[in-house]
Amino acid sequence: MRAEEQVARMLRMVPYLSAHQGVAVAEVARVFGTTPAQVVRDLEVLQFCGLPGGYYDDLFDVDIEAAREEGHVYFRNAEVLRRPLRLRPVEAAGLLAALRLVVEVAGESDAARSALAKLEAAVGREGQRVQVAVAATDPGRRSELAAAIAARRAVRLTYRTPGRTGPSEAVVEPARLHFVAGFTYLDAWSRPREAWRSFRLDRIEGVDVLDDKADDRGEPPSAWFDDVARRLTITVAPSARWITEYFPTTSVQESEDGIEVTFPVASTQWAVSLLLRLGDQVRSVSDDAMSAAARATAVEALALYPDAVG
Repeated sequence: MRAEEQVARMLRMVPYLSAHQGVAVAEVARVFGTTPAQVVRDLEVLQFCGLPGGYYDDLFDVDIEAAREEGHVYFRNAEVLRRPLRLRPVEAAGLLAALRLVVEVAGESDAARSALAKLEAAVGREGQRVQVAVAATDPGRRSELAAAIAARRAVRLTYRTPGRTGPSEAVVEPARLHFVAGFTYLDAWSRPREAWRSFRLDRIEGVDVLDDKADDRGEPPSAWFDDVARRLTITVAPSARWITEYFPTTSVQESEDGIEVTFPVASTQWAVSLLLRLGDQVRSVSDDAMSAAARATAVEALALYPDAVG
């Protein structure tokens, strides 16, 4: 299942569950076109969602045991969704950046494009100053690879390798597409090398989907970026724990001030964008230069939004 499909479903589930206390898990599955087991998995995620802060009263109150053992859903503490949302300037800038990133990486997302258009209309011309830098990739190529992954088909890649003259070819079994530090990557099993390999999409020049079925190779490794020399360590509030699941990390530790997370950094611009997105959830930054760059960018963004949002 695609992550964006799960997120979209969970966003629709919140008001439904708030209005249907005690509804059967099976009925929720029927309404949202999924399975009871998936509904329970969604609830396991939703119990850690809610308002910034991450404390008990900030989160949705989900009776997960009742869902698992009795087959009924009790969902409370979601009244905040009834209040109109008003964004602070820095929040609007961060949301604009995030939506533009989604559109750049997954251009076929009509929902993301619609949300971006509405937010751009709300903030006006000042929103044009918020820029997102993503390595350019062919949307059609990404769609081909996504279809091959879904159909479990092998593909023949033609790609460029730094330091080599001319393109290379390899037959691979694609496993997943993911975005890290400004670049989209394909993780795939290389048949010639009989090992997992990662390919940057902006270096792939051709994709030929084959009739061969891809074998079950299990999950590809997650630590592709261990060879990146630069590291950034930040301490964040508990409400920002999600970053440990969405980005590659080399260390995650609990501390008195929050959660200490270390990332491999392939791009300074990506690191600055992450700090801006986290905003006041960041409590300390190990790299003074990146911290200063993020502060300067935030000050510039705030100056653009004196009255555009509430």
